Amino acid sequence: MMEDNTTKTEAAKQADKEWEDLRRELETLGEQVKSLRDHAGALGETVLGNMELRFQDVLSRAHAYRNTTASQMEQLQKHVMDQADQTQATLTEQGKKSAEMAKDKALELWDRSEPLRHGAQEVGQGFLRAWSEIAASFSKAAEKVQAERAKGTPEDSSSKPTGTQAS
Repeated sequence: MMEDNTTKTEAAKQADKEWEDLRRELETLGEQVKSLRDHAGALGETVLGNMELRFQDVLSRAHAYRNTTASQMEQLQKHVMDQADQTQATLTEQGKKSAEMAKDKALELWDRSEPLRHGAQEVGQGFLRAWSEIAASFSKAAEKVQAERAKGTPEDSSSKPTGTQAS
């Protein structure tokens, strides 16, 4: 892209240089035609008039060509900029659509995973209930063991833990 801009700039500079050269040559020619007025008697008024008319015609055509070329370049630049704007708008629109589609897809996946989340919640609640029931059963069993020890039967004294046993 940088080379394209450099090439365009160089081409524009070359075209401007060529136009300036042509303009200088036309001015020189114009001055020469005007200086021929001094020799009008020798050349004849008609020849000199025709020469001046032709020079003015060439000069006006050169200016018309320059203006037409400049106008065409401006139109081309405008057309290219319009296309660039359209492309940018299309890309922006596609980006928005893509973002919307991604959001919609994420919401769809979230909605589709709702039964899984609900099922996992039920499983978790089931584990919690089971754990609570196990804890309650262990608690009741521990209370029974303590109650039996508290009754203190002499046969059970040998089965009581002592301070030297590892737990």
